[in-house]
Amino acid sequence: MALFAGAAVISGFTMLRGIDPFDEGLMLQAAHRIAGGQVPYRDFLWAYGPAQPFLLGGLFKLFGVSLVQWRIVRVLSDAAVALLVYAFVRREASPRLALAGWFGAACFMAEPRSANPFPLALLAALAALYVVTGADADRWVVVRAGLLTAVAAAFRLDFGIYAAAGVLVALAWGRRWRDASVYAGSAIGLTLLVYFAFLIAIGPADLYQALIGTSLHDKDYWTLPFPIDYHGGLSGLRDVKDLLDFYVPVLLAAGLAVATVAGVLHLERTRRLTPVWPALGVLGACFFAYMLSRNDEFHAQPLLVLLAILLPMVVLHERRWIAIAGATVLALLLLHGAWNRASALVRPPAMEAVDVPVADGVEAAPSEARAVEAMVPAVQRRVPPGDPIYVITRRSDLVRVGNPLVYVLTERDNPTRHDFGLDTGAAAQAAIVGTLERVRPRVIVRWTDPISTVREPNLRGQPSGVHTLDHYVARDYRLAERHGYYDILVPR
Repeated sequence: MALFAGAAVISGFTMLRGIDPFDEGLMLQAAHRIAGGQVPYRDFLWAYGPAQPFLLGGLFKLFGVSLVQWRIVRVLSDAAVALLVYAFVRREASPRLALAGWFGAACFMAEPRSANPFPLALLAALAALYVVTGADADRWVVVRAGLLTAVAAAFRLDFGIYAAAGVLVALAWGRRWRDASVYAGSAIGLTLLVYFAFLIAIGPADLYQALIGTSLHDKDYWTLPFPIDYHGGLSGLRDVKDLLDFYVPVLLAAGLAVATVAGVLHLERTRRLTPVWPALGVLGACFFAYMLSRNDEFHAQPLLVLLAILLPMVVLHERRWIAIAGATVLALLLLHGAWNRASALVRPPAMEAVDVPVADGVEAAPSEARAVEAMVPAVQRRVPPGDPIYVITRRSDLVRVGNPLVYVLTERDNPTRHDFGLDTGAAAQAAIVGTLERVRPRVIVRWTDPISTVREPNLRGQPSGVHTLDHYVARDYRLAERHGYYDILVPR
């Protein structure tokens, strides 16, 4: 209980800081749509499992639309992940190393924070691996592992697949072939049960396209290069921190390599290796691939947590040189996590509460808070409840991130089925304009924040040259009000 509470404090003291226009907006808009009776995949575009938006949609129905509910869920899941890391390491290593793993996991999960459903998926995946590699694993434990895998898949299908890979390796390593078949059957059957209603609603081909096909097809629009050349200075502690943060992916690759070498050496020396080592190694390889899918601080978090389990095991069980290598990587990663949390504690950014009903005390930078406080009532005065608005960015040919959070803040609907996506091409913009011409929203909100058009080093960072949506808006709408980065456009 103390460890859970401690991890919750490490995560929770910044729970109300900042609003995220894209990830937070995307998740809460999905929950808002579901609370209004829409079905993901069929009625609106959705790329993750259905569990989190249905959970938040239920909370919206019970308590009203709020920016706080998902943050509470996130703090609780962060604390649970840290506690599970402690249990993993304590089973394999000493209490001190287990505390180190717990502290690292608590810091890694706490920052950065987004509304992405990966924390609960990660918790379920690690729990499946934990129960199946315990000393008391029996047939019913294997079924419970299958249930936990299905839970992971309900939040994120890819994490369910990662969990299945790790559990099957653990069972195969222990030559538990019958248990492996029972686990596979239960995991697949329960996962199909989660997605059964959507399979019926839209069909297997469309569901595959929504969950897997689109991501595979569009991967070159989202990937980022692996960090190699650091171009910053080294004139002070802040620069040292920036250097450490920049090379976290390199440290993660090194940590995974050290753990792999340690496992091989342990097997050569003792002629035996407990199933938890290869299982965690396979899960680590999956999380490394996940990080490479978009090499940023958000996608590094699952592998950071996994190494908080693996590296303490390396430090305790292996020869001196490999133990030193593992301890060095672990120490640098712990420094990275602790430094982030310490900076958030002693040097907090300037924030003030956003005074709109759904914010419930959530804070933003003062200029952003004032802009939102003016924009929301300006939209609501012009658009009655139940009528749609539409949100666009600075330019329609280049969009790094959109701002679906505006729909949630104003509690007004999006008339299209896309809250995100690659909508810069000719066909996509023509479809949007067709919808807008038919619906004729009373307000279009143009979000002009420069972050919306930052050019990333991928295909999404290349302008499409298509301005169909911009031309339509310029022809049919005029500026009525401007509040910070929010332009209120009304029909001419």
